[in-house]
Amino acid sequence: MPNKAKQYLKWGLLGTAAAILLPTVLVLNNAPAVAQGAPCVAQKTDPVGCQPGPFDVLPLLIPTRRIDEKGNLNPMATEEQVRAGAKLVEQQLGLFRNFEHIHWVPYNPSTRNAQGAWAGGDLDGVGDGRALTIAGNCAFMGHANGGGGERPMEIYRLADNRVTTAPRKVGEIPVPVKGADDSIMSASLFKKANGRDTIVVARDISTDDGGLWTYEVDPADCSVVKSAKGLEYGGDLHEMGMWIDPKNPMRILMVTAASGGAGRPDPNRPGAITPDLRIHAITDERTGELLSTPSTLAHFTLQNVGGPVRGERPDATGLFRDGRFPDYTNVINYNGQPIANATQQSNVSHQVTWSPDGERVYVAFGLAGFFVLNTEAIVKSTDVALVAKTAGCNWESTNIFRGGVIGVEIDPAKLPLIRSDCMHMIVDNDPGVMALANAGNVNAYLRMQDRSRFDPFPSSVNSTGAHSAIPVPNRPSLDKSNVDGKRPAYLVLSTERGGCPTSMNYIVSIEVEAFPVPVSTFGVSQNELGACVKTPTVEANGDPRKNVNWQAHNPTVFQNLIIISWYAHGLRAIDISNIYNPREVGHAVTAPVGQARSYPVFDKGLVYWVDNGTGLHVGRYTGPWANQIPTDVVVQGNDVHHH
Repeated sequence: MPNKAKQYLKWGLLGTAAAILLPTVLVLNNAPAVAQGAPCVAQKTDPVGCQPGPFDVLPLLIPTRRIDEKGNLNPMATEEQVRAGAKLVEQQLGLFRNFEHIHWVPYNPSTRNAQGAWAGGDLDGVGDGRALTIAGNCAFMGHANGGGGERPMEIYRLADNRVTTAPRKVGEIPVPVKGADDSIMSASLFKKANGRDTIVVARDISTDDGGLWTYEVDPADCSVVKSAKGLEYGGDLHEMGMWIDPKNPMRILMVTAASGGAGRPDPNRPGAITPDLRIHAITDERTGELLSTPSTLAHFTLQNVGGPVRGERPDATGLFRDGRFPDYTNVINYNGQPIANATQQSNVSHQVTWSPDGERVYVAFGLAGFFVLNTEAIVKSTDVALVAKTAGCNWESTNIFRGGVIGVEIDPAKLPLIRSDCMHMIVDNDPGVMALANAGNVNAYLRMQDRSRFDPFPSSVNSTGAHSAIPVPNRPSLDKSNVDGKRPAYLVLSTERGGCPTSMNYIVSIEVEAFPVPVSTFGVSQNELGACVKTPTVEANGDPRKNVNWQAHNPTVFQNLIIISWYAHGLRAIDISNIYNPREVGHAVTAPVGQARSYPVFDKGLVYWVDNGTGLHVGRYTGPWANQIPTDVVVQGNDVHHH
């Protein structure tokens, strides 16, 4: 038996069956050149230096449930023993590199049965943590609340010395509806017109009774001082982004993605249906006061302007509008089941992010891919005018079909109207595309519109598709159209699929905003289908493993660095100084195995993230480009704040 395997047995991390398999795992996960002693010669100009490849999580070795101080599965272990065992496993398996693990704050409690066994909480690896946001000294975390649960939004106070003292719970906000999934949260600390500091918090509810709920919080003690009436969506509101107007920091807007709620009856407009995207004001732009309910400023719906229709079905041969998916029905997944064929493309919006100036919205539109929206009309108008529909732009997306019947016959005369929509695809501002629209050339126009979406689905199998679209800051496009230097050159695009094949991460060039193109990708070994289907389903001692997901999720991006939550692969730090050659420069994988899900949030030099299974974690990234992480502002991937 290799020395490493003997060492694992000594730590109490493996049983006999696992030890038999371990040598193979070790061979697959070693970097051969380094293991064989080949020296690494780093260039003096290389800020990263000699780095190993992406860390391979060893699911055979990392326990998924409650453990004792030796790292063994033990439902009777005390919290002290769990913490000691987690620290041991993390150290011995190298689960943290270029990250310091400073605090673990479980906020889903465990319950104890009559026999003294614990279950159901973060210490057991089976919590239901969800969203996270920070403003001032206040942190807000949510719950998934599956099965109609009613766990509230948790409010935690951050200590003045965040390193020595862990966050402390000081309050909570009840769920607005049973089963409220706090998918994403946003918050901002600012000064109102009356001179008072305040925090505005927004939560989206990602359920069939979903919508946008907002609150005002006192930054002195993190107490809630006002709750607005929620704006119901009639369905899922999945992700959103906050924008603070740099010219008026009391004007706070939210752009939201309806996702599964799109196309359902709109509870706010009788006879109408819910659009794909909406922009809302949540504060009074003159006073900074929280509005009594969010005000809707504009809508966007992709299929109205000729994009892929929702719930698209293939033809009899399996061909979709954009191609076909691979057929993996002969591939047996790690759960013993064949991989099912994709029978439709949902083509619904998933996530949205603003540009700092508010003139663009970057859209991860699920299986319809990624594209850029022009929102200049929103920035240049007042909220009052937009709500009243007197801003001079079309409040709804122009429906270009005759009689408004989606997918039947396009009216060529309507094509030029699209660029007057308050929110419209940036391709409609391209001079050549404008000429095609003016000429009524429907076929050529639709070809350009399709080209304006980076859409690898199909043929890449993915259940969600494009998940999160976050621009890279401080790397402006050098295209001559970028006259003020505000347009970014690149964007980080995550994709999401929980099972095999898992999802990866793209770097997309948006130098020509209307026609994005991928320039590189980053993934882990499990992204390869052949490796993914071999994922172990039992613990080291032979017990069934908790089912976990392995997908890429939410990135927070700096000039040369991505910090992304990657579910059971933990946090990943990716160097993008050479945009064509991303490389991993750090990882943070907690034990027991959880699912790092929230946007990594940076505050005062520390990184906070919520893990679906194990709760809130606080760490510090210490690797290459750590100096680019601000310490004087809060940075969260989906929000654009100005301080």
